[in-house]
Order: sequence, then structure tokens, then C-alpha cells
Amino acid sequence: MSYVETASMKNSTIMFLYSERDDIDMSPDYQRMGGIWTLEKRRLLIDSILNDYDIPKIYFHSLTTSTAKKTGKRFAVIDGRQRLEAIWGFMDGKFTLSPDFEYQRDKSLDLAKLSYADIAKQHPKIRVKFDSFVLPVVTVAIQDEDLDLIEDMFSRLNEAVPLNAAEKRNAFGGRMVSIITDLSKHKFFTEKVRFGNGRYQHKEVAARFLLIEESIRDHSNLVDTKKVYLDALAHRYHTKEKKKALELKATVASTLDAMSEEFTNKDELLQAQGIMVVYYLLFKGALEAGQLSHITRRKLLNFRLKLAENREEAANNYPSASFELLEFDRLNQQGTNDASSIKERYRILSNLLKVPPLKFEGVVTENQ
Repeated sequence: MSYVETASMKNSTIMFLYSERDDIDMSPDYQRMGGIWTLEKRRLLIDSILNDYDIPKIYFHSLTTSTAKKTGKRFAVIDGRQRLEAIWGFMDGKFTLSPDFEYQRDKSLDLAKLSYADIAKQHPKIRVKFDSFVLPVVTVAIQDEDLDLIEDMFSRLNEAVPLNAAEKRNAFGGRMVSIITDLSKHKFFTEKVRFGNGRYQHKEVAARFLLIEESIRDHSNLVDTKKVYLDALAHRYHTKEKKKALELKATVASTLDAMSEEFTNKDELLQAQGIMVVYYLLFKGALEAGQLSHITRRKLLNFRLKLAENREEAANNYPSASFELLEFDRLNQQGTNDASSIKERYRILSNLLKVPPLKFEGVVTENQ
């Protein structure tokens, strides 16, 4: 039976870990994205270290000898990535101390706005004190390398700073999570969409596409793209049905290829997640009907303009406005993950663009 063994790292000073950082895997599969801390939060951490405050424990997965040989890494960060990146960023000169920083041991010293290099030159003893600060690092060894235990520990440790749905799902591990990660690296996400990926937004949308594909393929219906169904998708393919999972991945990738050809880089049409599944269905239907030429970026821009003009018309003369476009507007603002909302918005848009619609037998919602 697998179990966890923990121990305090004997040498875990800031300078030692900085010198050994090439041996540390900062982004194992279960980790959340790096670089999401604000400048204010990074500065506060450095302030805490310089003023001798306790900081939360950092957890390292101690990798087996065989894994270390394959990866060139001795440890993987379970919890503490943001803290380490903040410390190393300060040492690399990426930011300075806060303008209102106060050194509590000697308030006559003005360290405000100083960089790590400035401190080394002007106050070498304080630099040595910073370098010698012992970070509370706990190493975790897992019997039989049971990564499910590591992923469970990561989720538990981060309950104090709640993970969003995509981050929690990423911690599940398994085949489908790996496929979601691969699809999130498609150029549609890395080049075309306008929203960021700071907290796995690209993975969240990729998971929705895969769920929609599975639902259409297996049941000829649409399903809510909410957390409960997305989590179930990740669990269903955790270790089983490899062939089917890869087929779903290939189908989604081919639709993303088609979408990438039409949208521009950082496209203004792709700045909100709520419309993504509707666009996906639009391109999927056109692709299957051999009518991709019916979808152009200009037509989609014109549709958005019609929505704006219709809103204005409704404000001035409500009876003369298009109720169908008003309904699209309403659904596009609320309940965007509801299967009924996706289906209705897709119907309206495909009709206006004269793209043969996909046929659905019904919808599956969280309340059913």
C-alpha cells in the first residue's frame, strides 16, 4: 500500500535553493500556473523575509533515482511555486522593494525601492542575512511513486488559497488531463484567443470542447459545460479508453485547426470564454458539411455589430427590435455554460450565417 513520508530539508537557505534551482521541477502536471502573484504580493513576501517573519511551508516531492535520471531533476514543487518564483525574481532583479518598505531592525536605514543588487552593494550584511534565511521546506517521499497521492496533497494544501475549477481538475492527473493540456497548447489558444491563461483558462475551454465532442458522439445531445460534467470527463478517461480519448482529441484538434485559419492573432472576437463553445459548434458543423467558406471573420464581426445595433434599437423602440437577437444577447451574458443556452445561441448564429446546423436530440443539464 502506498504512503507518504515527510522530512524537513536540512539545507534550505535561500541561496542554496537558488543555486540548486535547475534541480527543481517547478511545473509538474498537478501544479497551477506560475507568475500569477501580483507585484504587491511578491514584495510583501520579500518584506516578510527581510523582517524575519515566518512564512508558510514549502513542499517538495523527492523524486526517485530513476525519475531523477530521466528528468534531470531531484525535486518537484508540490506547494510553494509562487513563493520561490517571487524570491528568485527578486534576486534576478525583476522587481524592487516596495516604496514604503521599512526595515524593522534599523528604521534609520532607507531600503525602500532598492533592488537585490542595490542591497548587496549598499548593505552587504543585510544581503548575507537574506541569502541565509532558512526557508521551511518539507520533502515528501511517496512509496511506489503513487502520483495520485501527490496530486491529492497538492489539492489539500491549496484549499487555503482556493484553486479554481480548472486548477483542481488539472490536479486529477490521468490521460484526459494530459489531452486537455496538449490541446491548450494548440495555436488557437496560444495565438488566436485574447484572454489569458494565468489560471488555466485555456485548459478550461479545451475541456469544454472535449466534453461537447463526447456528448455529441455518444448521445447526439448537448450537455452543460459545468464543473460537475467536466470533472466527470477527466475521471472517465483517467486510465481507461485510450483509443476513444485520442479520437476525441484528434476531432477537437481538427476543428481548432479550422478556427485558427479564420481568426486573427489575439482576436477581439475571442476575448470572452462564454462564446467559445458556440463558435466551436459553428465551425464543427460547417467542417462536417464541407461549408467552411460560409463562416468568415467579417460575417462574425457583422453579427456582433447587429447585436449592438439591436440593443440600441430596443432602448429607443423596443417593439421594433429583434427579440431573437435580444435573446442571444441575454443568453450570452448569463448561464453561458447551460446546454440550453449553448443550443439556442448556436441555432441563432448558424441560421444567420446559413451554416447547416448540427442535429441534437436534446440537452443534458446539471438539474436533470
